[in-house]
Amino acid sequence: MYLSRIQLTGAFAAEPELAGLLRKNSYGVHQLLWKLFDQGSRHLFREENSREQLGTRRSLPLYYVLSSQRPKQDSTLFTVESKPFSPQLQVGDKLAFRLRANPTVSRREEGRKNASRHDVVMDAKYQHLLNACLVEGVLQESDVFSADQHNRKTVKKRFEKKYLVEKLFARLSEKDPGGLAEAKHRFFREQEQSVAEAAENWLIKRGEHHGYAIDAVQATGYQWHALMKPGNHRNSGFSAMDYEGVLTVTNTTDFLNVLASGLGPSKGFGCGLLMIRRI
Repeated sequence: MYLSRIQLTGAFAAEPELAGLLRKNSYGVHQLLWKLFDQGSRHLFREENSREQLGTRRSLPLYYVLSSQRPKQDSTLFTVESKPFSPQLQVGDKLAFRLRANPTVSRREEGRKNASRHDVVMDAKYQHLLNACLVEGVLQESDVFSADQHNRKTVKKRFEKKYLVEKLFARLSEKDPGGLAEAKHRFFREQEQSVAEAAENWLIKRGEHHGYAIDAVQATGYQWHALMKPGNHRNSGFSAMDYEGVLTVTNTTDFLNVLASGLGPSKGFGCGLLMIRRI
């Protein structure tokens, strides 16, 4: 494998409009970086800010790329610096890590053959709201779930968030009109905690199959990225979350595999590259 640092050439960087378009268009970045490699090469990349990483005067896109082949060095758009990447790891090694991921969760829904995939952050907010409605008696479990012969819960009906919020706060107002403001404050504070736990648990759970155990982690920088593919006028895109922390290697083969293949979906759009350093 090769680890590369890729920057815009001086001529391209001098055009702020072009650099801005590149920064905003995840699909365009994917296409341009793809041209640095021969067909069949596998690669992961992560976008950073050149001012934050290198102390440049201007803030320009900078890319770290992990690839199975060495990228081409003669690009007119990019300056490419590459080195072989072959970490020698052992079980028990502790590594500081950074990861930009697209965390998702699957939910079984009645009438669908396959489980539906949802953004972890938005799903955590919905699940917290749904649970509050069940606790307060706004909904009954039978309104929401059905169970199969294996007693696995399946979503029978997915309610609109606006509807649930209105019903929940109306119920809380009935119980204690004078305490509604405090109840709302508590609800949103607990919802933030639920989101943080769901985001962190997404990464922790995947360690069971990818050869690592999380010692400490912080999830920040949640952001939606629109995708503008040619001929696609739908509001499509993906979300990304930045993770940073410390992990312990528990299985070297599995961990090296996930370093090479990436973690989670949306790998072609700047997610999944696990960057590590020894501590």
